[in-house]
Amino acid sequence: MPSMETIERLAQAMQLDPGWLGFGSGAGLGPQITVTPNFDPDKLVADLLAILKGNAGIIDDVYKYLDPVGAHEWIAMLKQPEFGQLVSSLPLNDLIDCLTNVLDTEQSCDLVGLGCGTAEREIALIRKLLGRRRRDLRLILIDISVNLLSLAVKTSDIFSKTHAVPVLALLGDFHALPEYAHLMTGAHQRRRVITMFGYTFSNLDNEVQFLRRSMSWVNHEDFLILDIPAAATTSSDPAEIARKDGALARRKDGDWHRTAFQFLTGPLRRNLEQVVDCKVHTELDQSSCVIPGSYAIVNKATVKLLSGREKRFVIGYTKRYDPDKLGQHMEREGWRLLHRLSYGADGLGVVAVFQRCDPPKPKRGRKPKNA
Repeated sequence: MPSMETIERLAQAMQLDPGWLGFGSGAGLGPQITVTPNFDPDKLVADLLAILKGNAGIIDDVYKYLDPVGAHEWIAMLKQPEFGQLVSSLPLNDLIDCLTNVLDTEQSCDLVGLGCGTAEREIALIRKLLGRRRRDLRLILIDISVNLLSLAVKTSDIFSKTHAVPVLALLGDFHALPEYAHLMTGAHQRRRVITMFGYTFSNLDNEVQFLRRSMSWVNHEDFLILDIPAAATTSSDPAEIARKDGALARRKDGDWHRTAFQFLTGPLRRNLEQVVDCKVHTELDQSSCVIPGSYAIVNKATVKLLSGREKRFVIGYTKRYDPDKLGQHMEREGWRLLHRLSYGADGLGVVAVFQRCDPPKPKRGRKPKNA
């Protein structure tokens, strides 16, 4: 599969329609789903089943989205009023103000949505970016769920044709980005705005390793937009965190929690036989977070089978961050914080804009005079 850049350059040289050249269509370079190299969903399913055979394990988020029913349950969560109000409060206009101040109006630009899901926010963002300044924009959507990505393609199709914005949808694991980054590059360098909406960054097992490995292909001065939850308190006292963070509240009811329970426990309920009962409890984790000032909310499930056997699995893992300390740590990893916006009724939603830069060099200590 040639990159979008290659298709456009070849089409221009031969005076052909790029959509026809790349995909056999005659209506411009419309949305298409391309399976990334080495993506093997069957192996992922086999890995999940192997984990479930044991008495304990960690059920990564990827297993929830791979399942068509899991994707459906995720969409059901998005439709809950509580979640919808949080998403609608995302400060897109302020975010666009920040981007238009730092993006060169003459430079070609790609918006790359990592873990885009149904891509509503990515499409809304590129619409606003197009309205402010841009020409020569492209939208690249990456997700591991064919169901969610199909919806994203359907949603972006009309936008793509109406605004002449090429859309490339990549079905694959964004942890393996360096293996297929060539699909998004070409001879002509384009500025990239990479987004991780929906707390995707905070669900990572190790954010630092993700930046060092999966984001190693990103060019100098490219941008990264992170949508993350802030810590409910700067205190490291577990009792204070439990008192301030609503996710640790003992009482949990309502439609939001019921749909969240369905989504989180889906891989267990659908793939374990003779499940009699499934209980979920939430814990505070302060020991496994690699970024200073952060803590994690961990959801654990205890499954009881008809045989009397019990199994225990970690089914959810979301971190909260001290925004100042996150910014300091990101700069040490080569990502300079440009702008930070708060949103949500409690102000604990954070959208942060970073730019790829050279990490600061370690300071050299002075040698003793008598050395």
